[in-house]
Amino acid sequence: RNDKHVIEQVCEFYKIPNPSLKCELYLTDEENAKVDNILEGFGDFIAIEPHAKNSYTVNKEYSFEKWQNVVDAISKHVQVVQVGNKKERILDNVVSLVGETSFREAAGIIGEAQLFMSTEGGLVHAATAVDTKSLVIMTGFGDPKLWSYPQNINIFIGKHGPCGLKIPCSDCLSDVREHDEREIINAALAYLGVQ
Repeated sequence: RNDKHVIEQVCEFYKIPNPSLKCELYLTDEENAKVDNILEGFGDFIAIEPHAKNSYTVNKEYSFEKWQNVVDAISKHVQVVQVGNKKERILDNVVSLVGETSFREAAGIIGEAQLFMSTEGGLVHAATAVDTKSLVIMTGFGDPKLWSYPQNINIFIGKHGPCGLKIPCSDCLSDVREHDEREIINAALAYLGVQ
């Protein structure tokens, strides 16, 4: 269903009224210690995961080149730390922690960030659990009501949909091609208080 957030739908099934739109994740002492060790000496930073998990669908992915433009602009003002799976391509002008953490440890790192930037996916949900605001890009693949958290900066670029297609969608690809990434840059810099 696309009429309400997935958390509300699950809670509705179990007759839990008015759930908080927030996930929960509790790191172990060992995980927290690893995060502290990794981030020792870091100053303020934002975290980014520019890759969408495309084993389910390629239609949530935002352009890597456009993410690079975003990082190039933002990294002039604040350190950018990239998290993600070890097989993923690494952006320029970032501190790469790609492949160096588990999903849970990546969430811990995001919990220390000023902002997390990504497409809709698992780490965006984890960011709510560690109380870090996310700037989230959403294509026309899914309905924003289903996945958007009100505490985030949600940028819906779809001009169609929700298509829900698992095969490549020409409209989703067109939406990404036509989107001006300056919207992301401006929103991130405004949130960080940078003129």
